[in-house]
Amino acid sequence: MKRMIGKSLFVMAALLSVSAFSTSAYAEYYLRYSELGPPRGARAESLKWWASEIEERTNGEVKIEFFWSQALSKGKETLRAVSTGLADAGTIMGPYNPAEMPVWNYGNIPFVAGDIWVTLRTWQDLQTTMPELSDEMKRNGIHALANFTTGPSEIVSNFEIKSSADLDGKKIRATAGFIPLLKNLGAIPVNLGHSEIYQAMDRGTVDAGATYMFATRSYKFYEVADYVTEVNMGQVVGYGAGINLKLWNEMPDNIKKIMTEVSEEFVEHYSKALIEDNASARAELLKGIDGKVMKITTLDEEERAKWRAAAEELVVEWKERTDAKGIDSQSVIDQYNATFAKYQKELEEKGYPWNR
Repeated sequence: MKRMIGKSLFVMAALLSVSAFSTSAYAEYYLRYSELGPPRGARAESLKWWASEIEERTNGEVKIEFFWSQALSKGKETLRAVSTGLADAGTIMGPYNPAEMPVWNYGNIPFVAGDIWVTLRTWQDLQTTMPELSDEMKRNGIHALANFTTGPSEIVSNFEIKSSADLDGKKIRATAGFIPLLKNLGAIPVNLGHSEIYQAMDRGTVDAGATYMFATRSYKFYEVADYVTEVNMGQVVGYGAGINLKLWNEMPDNIKKIMTEVSEEFVEHYSKALIEDNASARAELLKGIDGKVMKITTLDEEERAKWRAAAEELVVEWKERTDAKGIDSQSVIDQYNATFAKYQKELEEKGYPWNR
């Protein structure tokens, strides 16, 4: 009898030991994250930090595995992949889903965005304070965690751009709202993916491309272009990290609290990294990379105002489409402007959070 009791105690101890090992060795929530870009650059590194912090602060209960470069789902399909559970979470692009996400896409209209931190902080706040935006997320079966941005949109080219007159008849790669903007300015927009700019310029398919300062270095556009024109004609900011809504609602409050807190901190972490990435890229391009020096010019404010005016009709069109869906477009604009003004004032008075 004593031997049986002893054996039973041994089995129970073994089971407890296996159970304890399983808890520490396996995440309670193993999240497959579908990411459209490669595992490098400011956003990718910030996402790695985000995932690492979540895993650490949840004591390993949440582990996020990234499927980079659209390995799990194509960028255009990520919204559907996350909403149906094919992916647990992923980078969801508003520009790929204009019909499903009209509110979020307001941020992608040229010249709507401003400073990187101010703009990113604004949209992060609106995820919880703007009913129209949170309702949009729920309708699509996702919960937004962290907002992203590309940073200011510039132009790389093989000709100098001082005014819109220089764009006349030029073939310029663009996407989303930048297509009608450039068309209004006299250019011939060519709808190509960002990764296609290098080859298109190398072959002469296009004369220029709408891109970003950091990307000009990382994608080596300096090998096929001579100029960068700083236009700051807006940002793609209506996109970010989303998680399947049903999965999110099933998570315990303590896990959701940690993931929300880290996502909030992500805004500062990513803003700082992107601002520094743009600054270092600009400096290197001016100095020269592999013997190739680019000329960087900044569009003057008077000329930039003309470009901004060429984008005004896009806001009007967006309002008409949004109102047609039963969404109060002016309410969206008013909430955005108020939140943006709050953070713009904070920036002017206190500077960036990481410098305080």
